[in-house]
Amino acid sequence: MIGLVQNFIHRADAAVARAYLATFSERSAVMSFLFHSLFRDEREVACNLLDPLQRTTVAQFRQFVEYYVEQGYRFITPPDLLAGLPPDGRYAMVTFDDGYFSNTLALPILEQFEVPATFFISTNHVRQNKSFWWDVLYRERLARGASSNEVYGEAVALKSLRTEDIETRLLEWFGPAALTPRTDVDRPFTPDELKTFARHPLVHLGNHTANHAILTNYTPAEVRAQLEDAQRALVEMTGITPISIAYPNGGHDETVVQIAREVGLKVGVTVRPAKNRIGGETDLLRLGRFCPDGDMPMRTQCHTFRSDVLLYGLFRDCYLRFFRRQVAQ
Repeated sequence: MIGLVQNFIHRADAAVARAYLATFSERSAVMSFLFHSLFRDEREVACNLLDPLQRTTVAQFRQFVEYYVEQGYRFITPPDLLAGLPPDGRYAMVTFDDGYFSNTLALPILEQFEVPATFFISTNHVRQNKSFWWDVLYRERLARGASSNEVYGEAVALKSLRTEDIETRLLEWFGPAALTPRTDVDRPFTPDELKTFARHPLVHLGNHTANHAILTNYTPAEVRAQLEDAQRALVEMTGITPISIAYPNGGHDETVVQIAREVGLKVGVTVRPAKNRIGGETDLLRLGRFCPDGDMPMRTQCHTFRSDVLLYGLFRDCYLRFFRRQVAQ
């Protein structure tokens, strides 16, 4: 039922966007976009080695970049935001969360179109060659006959816990090798790979906490430790000190934002699907991000995101509040 409602809202947003952009001039804004892993093709998706999340293939990522290049967007990175942007432009910021090795598949496309991207790294996963917990849950539950919807519900419930507690449960449920990656498809970078990757002129690195911590589940002292540990680890592995953060699962509040500012982070991205205004009123530590979905036509989504009228963001917030209440009961 939820899927039907979601598809209806996406179709309605697409129709509204077509009418809106045909009638009104698109306002200046920064649009940030969220990707996770990349798949070579649908066959890799079907292997069920990891939660496909957006199911984005290399071909779909190419379509995404091509669209915004064609529309005359300037692609930017966090340092560009800090330097200041002309107020009459249209800007796109490409981001990847977590630190999957498969992010290397984006490089040929970034190089072809001379587009930079920011990669937010969960440093413990890189240092420990550790699978991401949602991938373990997806792989193991599907292998035991669960449906994707059942896994999704369980994952939402687990997001109320600290990462360390989730991983303890996974080891109890699925055995001591549960957190070991299976192939290049589901593994994070190694430290040496990340160091080489970070040298690329189109690659920028950001903080994604030490252990993909949903920071609103942690005490202020633990939040600071997660951010500072990730900063130190990225300096040690790559020589780069990040200035930006992607809050895991979008989890942030006033305390989290203040601590991020205190440890030297100046740009922060959420998972709230919204365009960001250019100028002094914009909080650079609370930027919205759109999440393209490989299950839907990519160019249609790209066109829809440009509209200033979107129903999906409201639906997403209402649905997540409802789902969390149901889980809590």
